[in-house]
Amino acid sequence: MQQQNSSVTVFPRESIGVQAAAYRLGISVGRVRTLLGQGRIEGAQKLGRRWQIPTRRGMPKIAPGQRGPKGNWYQSQRTQNGFIHANQHLLRLNRKDGGSRPAIGVKLGKHSQYCHYLEIKGRSRLVYSPTKPSSNCRARLWMEVPPTVPVAPRKFETPGGMGGRGDGETRRIENPRQISCTPPGNRGQAVGVAEAAYLLRISPQRVRQLLSQGRITGARKIHWRWRIPLGRSGLPQVSVGSRGPALTWCRPPAQKTIIRINQAKIHANTANNSCLPVIDIWHNGTVCRCHQLEIMGPSRILYRPHHGGAYSLWIEVAPEVEVVSGGDTANLVARETGWGM
Repeated sequence: MQQQNSSVTVFPRESIGVQAAAYRLGISVGRVRTLLGQGRIEGAQKLGRRWQIPTRRGMPKIAPGQRGPKGNWYQSQRTQNGFIHANQHLLRLNRKDGGSRPAIGVKLGKHSQYCHYLEIKGRSRLVYSPTKPSSNCRARLWMEVPPTVPVAPRKFETPGGMGGRGDGETRRIENPRQISCTPPGNRGQAVGVAEAAYLLRISPQRVRQLLSQGRITGARKIHWRWRIPLGRSGLPQVSVGSRGPALTWCRPPAQKTIIRINQAKIHANTANNSCLPVIDIWHNGTVCRCHQLEIMGPSRILYRPHHGGAYSLWIEVAPEVEVVSGGDTANLVARETGWGM
């Protein structure tokens, strides 16, 4: 945050964690930890088990390295909004050959990547404009995120298109029977670490810790990847620990507001030169259709090509988060509590 007056801009001094530093610098969390291990982040110190990284003008300061290429991290805070869109070319390829390529494009400043799952930790705006594409990502359906709102993209472990580049390539699977490509929550199937973290509503690091402790029933490693079976409830089964607090993740999921993107209507609008609304807001059995909306809090975007039907891309919003649809406020606040991370 910047505190401005009529003559001077004051940047308050603050200390941030590793994930916040990675987002502001535009690099991965692993790269930040490497820089911390090399002592190249000025003023960083470890308090207990957490790093405290001081900022100057809102950004961590990194000392230049002795060798190797010049760092490509941001030197100052971003001022442009982030843009999120669905790559229609990859969507068509997945429908054609049954692949699972990551098709959610995330453009943050000069960096772009593709993912299956994206967590937005603040407010955002979803826009569908079939006649006037976005000038930043050339998409007709996109989401805008303010530069101060962190986002966390992830890829699910699926058999197709996991090269990490979003280029539509597929890789060969030696034993396809042992790897599942079903949507999250299908009982009797196996998922990876990222999907298990999504289902249990905990971090992937916590899931790996439970795996190392042997507390997830039936989990095993195949070709350097964990395969975690789902129980009858559609969640991984976690055993009780010998000490520490009681389990908080094995509970039925809270009722969410679901925002679905109807891909069939998008294709129909393109073919017929029409402008039908393709954004469907589902909450407590009611449906509201619109062309644009604003989400006033955290949300999650998921792309599951094997989910079936016209809705393979959707957004999950906590029930207490307000959603503004088409310029009119649709009060979708419910009594239930939201997800816990």
